[in-house]
Amino acid sequence: MTDKPLNAQGNTGDLPPAKQRQILDGARQVFLEVGFERACMDHIAARAEVSKATIYNHFHDKKELFLACIREHTREKREALAALLGSPSGDVEQHLQRFGETLLRFLTTRDALALRRIILADTQRFPELGQALYDEGPLAMRHRLAAYLQEQADAGALRLEDAKLAAHQFILLCQGDLYLPVEYGILRDPPEERIRDTVRTAVRTFLRAYGPR
Repeated sequence: MTDKPLNAQGNTGDLPPAKQRQILDGARQVFLEVGFERACMDHIAARAEVSKATIYNHFHDKKELFLACIREHTREKREALAALLGSPSGDVEQHLQRFGETLLRFLTTRDALALRRIILADTQRFPELGQALYDEGPLAMRHRLAAYLQEQADAGALRLEDAKLAAHQFILLCQGDLYLPVEYGILRDPPEERIRDTVRTAVRTFLRAYGPR
């Protein structure tokens, strides 16, 4: 059976939140299990326990549904990370440590790794998938972190010339020597102690460069 849309409205505005969550959860499970190319709407509808017509009433096609899954996945992670950034009067080192640990956990989860691999496998045919993941995930989070760092600089807790560059550098520092072994499948499920130590080193290095004199 083909995946031609039954009703290509592409509109989730009238979809109840619980039903939207049900569809996106089911779709994400199927995408993570078999990839974008092999996933079909029949399997997604069965997993989500809805009719295929219900899915097509709100998503034009499989690509739009996958983009919705990406946006939902990254939104949840982005909001969780943003909640860890405190006010300019708070403890910068503590805020960055909590942010970095949570970020590194997110980056090294099996679901996050699988999602990135699925997207990389289809970026030549569907470059908008990679663009969506980048815009909604790393870029948006970097902007939020940059805003926090600028607030800290305005409060005198940091010395910055370019908050966006500093945010980019901190995110890279947090990956340390841990992220690539996980990305390449050499290390699975890194222990919490390793994550804490990696981020602690990143925070100390960052504050030596940008902390007040």
